[in-house]
Amino acid sequence: MNIRRAIVGWVMVLSITLFLGFPLGSLASHRWGCWKYADYYINWYNGGTGDYYNIYNEEAKTDSNAWSPYTDIFLNPVSAAGTSDHANAYNGFYGATGWLGLAEIRGYSGCTVFNGRARLNQSYLDNGSYTRTNKKHVACQEVGHLFGLQHNRNETNTCMNDTILSAPQPNLHDQQLINSIY
Repeated sequence: MNIRRAIVGWVMVLSITLFLGFPLGSLASHRWGCWKYADYYINWYNGGTGDYYNIYNEEAKTDSNAWSPYTDIFLNPVSAAGTSDHANAYNGFYGATGWLGLAEIRGYSGCTVFNGRARLNQSYLDNGSYTRTNKKHVACQEVGHLFGLQHNRNETNTCMNDTILSAPQPNLHDQQLINSIY
């Protein structure tokens, strides 16, 4: 009986020691499987129309905290959608699908993404219930998925949290995770 207590005690001490030995941020990861483009240089096709074109540009490239300048990813603007090293973005009236935005990995080999597609569903987003900030949040999130991130419900200051629509930017953890991937 005393041996069992001693073993349980040592296991608890070892567990606590190991837990305290890791910074809490290193335990938090929200990778989307193993998806990633071959390298940090990704062709970016913005097929958005109307203000959605601007929203995608702001969230992907032009805002100071957009994916391209805020992380190690470089988005190379191209004039047409493609299937080789491309992230393609669109919007449209897709109907009552149940989703505001969708990220799809369309071509890949193993974990390497050849092309992905982000879509924003105007059937919901243009019904008067969503602000421009909400739309930017969804755009940021779907583009983030294409780069290999999953939802992050632990933090409220990131577009990768799918339970809120008020943070249209990646946060420091997203930046660090993207930089470690690429």
